[in-house]
Amino acid sequence: MRIDCNFDTSAAVSIMVLHDYKRRRWQNSINEQQCSNTKPSQPFPLLDLPLHLVSDILSRLPLTNIIRCTCVCKIFLKLIKDPYFAKLHLARGPALTTNLILQETVGRLGALYFFTFDLCESTLSSCSSNDQNVCSYSKCGLPILCRINAEFSFRTERVTLIGSCNGLLCLYFDSGNNPFYGICNPILGECTKLPQPTASAPLYTYAKYSGFGYCSRLKQYKVVRFLHLTSVENPMNSKRIVADLHTLGSDSWRRIEDAPCPKRNSFDPFLNGALHWITNSEKPSELISSFDLEKEKFDFVPPPPHFNAAYMRKVSWINIGVLRGNLCICYIYEDAMFEAWVMREYGVKETWRKEFGIDMKFYCKLQVEDLHRPIKFVSNGDLWFVSSSDSLVSFSPEKRTFRELRSMGPWNPRVTAHDLSLVSLNDVFKGGTKMQVKKSRRGRTFVFGI
Repeated sequence: MRIDCNFDTSAAVSIMVLHDYKRRRWQNSINEQQCSNTKPSQPFPLLDLPLHLVSDILSRLPLTNIIRCTCVCKIFLKLIKDPYFAKLHLARGPALTTNLILQETVGRLGALYFFTFDLCESTLSSCSSNDQNVCSYSKCGLPILCRINAEFSFRTERVTLIGSCNGLLCLYFDSGNNPFYGICNPILGECTKLPQPTASAPLYTYAKYSGFGYCSRLKQYKVVRFLHLTSVENPMNSKRIVADLHTLGSDSWRRIEDAPCPKRNSFDPFLNGALHWITNSEKPSELISSFDLEKEKFDFVPPPPHFNAAYMRKVSWINIGVLRGNLCICYIYEDAMFEAWVMREYGVKETWRKEFGIDMKFYCKLQVEDLHRPIKFVSNGDLWFVSSSDSLVSFSPEKRTFRELRSMGPWNPRVTAHDLSLVSLNDVFKGGTKMQVKKSRRGRTFVFGI
């Protein structure tokens, strides 16, 4: 085959020589790097990778670093803002860190402060069952959680934190005659006000209990609140409980009759698409209540087999959490033993197993009240709680030791576990009733402007 070239032969030769010179120079450079055992000086072209691999790499970074990556280039910004990336980051979950929210209320004003903890941080002080003469909790030299060292915070009116789910917070604003709920993502600075709850007759009163969760099958977030009937005309119904349910993206609340009465808010209530509470019922079979967010029905979860009426009368305190993906109940028996039981197979009574116990007489200065404020079972199985001396404490069931992590200082806030995420409220409300999502971020502190 003949190929006609329309450029000068000398020019072609010059180009060939130049290419050969560059090739030999490049080869010599590679040989020198191999001999000196050094890495190539040119950076790896990250953006040459397929975009799904770039998303996978970015999703493994800490969330604060991911936020910084949005300022690197438009491609990173587009990837990180995509709803797929938010789901990818949320699915990985924090394996080595956990986030806490400290809620402070002063008069009509309130604030939420956010802190991130490394689960591998060194032990500051500890006490094992063999340390009989050592105080369990010592605040000497202990770092203090305060407003200044919070990673970020936001201020608002007097508010109650209802719950946290997939990085979203549900808040209740008790503003006199017109109380309302709000949803926000603090890391994105997004917030919105939900429609007013169902107008109740004067005989219905808010029972101070609410829940917030996510139905993965329907891809819907839902808020449930409890009300009790205080009827003067019919005293027999004075303890009757009803519930109102709201689905984010809708414009109304729905009434659910004959709801069980929660005894207290659970410290980690959401599991398997359902919310869980301890009820005030004296019947063992009705001790643990659940609300299925898909079926929108209340049900009861069977307690451990040894929970009969006589045993329950010796339980002075009980609460519900989640330990390694299993439903867990924590309780104090005869004011002397703290026990944690997990349900290995959800809904099956025979699969309850004792995870660990804490015999209080073996731990110096450990009081019953120390274990009344659990926060969360972290990913390594440790139980975090706020002690009666207002310190953040971790108990390791494996090592049988306590370690004091932080002091709460002079303030006594409510502490809640929270997972930060990039889930946007605009994506949550997409396809539903159009809701106004406000964004009011100002550095490390922003005002919740509902």
